Amino acid sequence: MIPIVPLKYCEHDKARKRLTLASEFCGTPSELYVESHHSNRRIKFVVVGEDDLLFDQDQWDGEQQIYRPESPLPNIDHLVIYNLY
Repeated sequence: MIPIVPLKYCEHDKARKRLTLASEFCGTPSELYVESHHSNRRIKFVVVGEDDLLFDQDQWDGEQQIYRPESPLPNIDHLVIYNLY
């Protein structure tokens, strides 16, 4: 089952077009949905692949995971889930 994360749990950096989310909410799954509490729209995010500029070979030593939206969005380039522990 793919996790669904309410947008209100994410922080939005407008300048960098980035959402951030603490891993305590859903861990670091391979894919997830972020659901807007404004429009009720769900956007699917998937882990970046090896061909992506944001990919890190060491996978950030488990400290974070980066995702791209499945379809391009005008205000969001990527999502970062970071580990609090």
